[in-house]
Amino acid sequence: MMDEVRLAVDLGLDGFCYDILGTQGTHWNRLLLLLDAAQKVDPGFKIMLMPDMMAELRSKPERLGPAILEVARHPSILRDERDRLVLAPYMANCQSLEWWQAVFADLRKQGVEVKFVPLFQAWWKYADEYAPISDGFSDWGAATVDEVMGGRRTSPQKCHAYGKLWMAPIRPQDFRPKSCVAWEAANTELFRSMWQIAIEGQAEWAQVITWNDYSEASEIAPSTETRRGFYDLTAYYTTWFKDGRAPAIVRDAIYGTYRVQPTDGKPDPARQPKPMKVVGTPSDRIELLAFLTAPGTLEIEVGGKVSRQEAPAGITSFKTPLTAGTPVFRLVRNNAVKLQLTGARAIALDNIVFQDLLYRADGVVAQP
Repeated sequence: MMDEVRLAVDLGLDGFCYDILGTQGTHWNRLLLLLDAAQKVDPGFKIMLMPDMMAELRSKPERLGPAILEVARHPSILRDERDRLVLAPYMANCQSLEWWQAVFADLRKQGVEVKFVPLFQAWWKYADEYAPISDGFSDWGAATVDEVMGGRRTSPQKCHAYGKLWMAPIRPQDFRPKSCVAWEAANTELFRSMWQIAIEGQAEWAQVITWNDYSEASEIAPSTETRRGFYDLTAYYTTWFKDGRAPAIVRDAIYGTYRVQPTDGKPDPARQPKPMKVVGTPSDRIELLAFLTAPGTLEIEVGGKVSRQEAPAGITSFKTPLTAGTPVFRLVRNNAVKLQLTGARAIALDNIVFQDLLYRADGVVAQP
């Protein structure tokens, strides 16, 4: 737990949202460990309570109040400037407005005032009903570029029209083998677009979804397959979000993202009888995302073919079609290779046993 907090602090995050799936047993005990770990590593790093109203609390909602009281006085619990405990329940609409008001009243009797920032699926459906008791709104957010860049793009402005703060969702990708479904993130485009919406919409808070949910492959924490790709990008955009301006690029960096199979790859029906469903417009591309201090040439080499694009100083996304082989990403300047990154996994277009639609990620940064 202390290692997790250190990684997050180094990244520039201010805390974790803890999804409370249960109020006793292993999962609850992990919350207690995390609170203590945060206090030991960095007293300024806070834990936001996010009761999951679709889990245990759906059938046993009476456990919520006592659970909050158990941890309310811990110094690592997130509170606002008025010393109100921040409560951001997932799918708060599972309980009525009146039910929440009764919970707040009971907590108030115990000396706990609540800042209520409910999180919904399709938040606009519930905003009118819950506005009277809410200090802000949030949404789990879409996981495809198509949907994010559609009507959801104006969510910060619509939330502010209610006079509420907006906690913007930020998603890297969402791939669930357990459910045989993948949402099309278009390499890093989903992640970057959601950050831009949060920044341009002047969202007060941003929630990166998620830190370590490996079952839905939405993690940004360094891991075997996404490595430090989304982790590093979070550092850049977190700084931009907090400062209100894009950070200066002081060292060249390149990041490669790609899938190891095409979205329409056919699995072995004897091993995987149910094919994966792709939500959104499929995108079978290899991406080189470059952060450059000066103009340069970007190269993607795969399957014996080299594709090139000239790039100015700043951020450039260069994409090529998915091709069999192991991709190599390069930054070339003045006829010399300045940075090179070889993908950790090879791409196969056929002979697929199980479908694997996870976007791999990795990066390399120039030494100071």
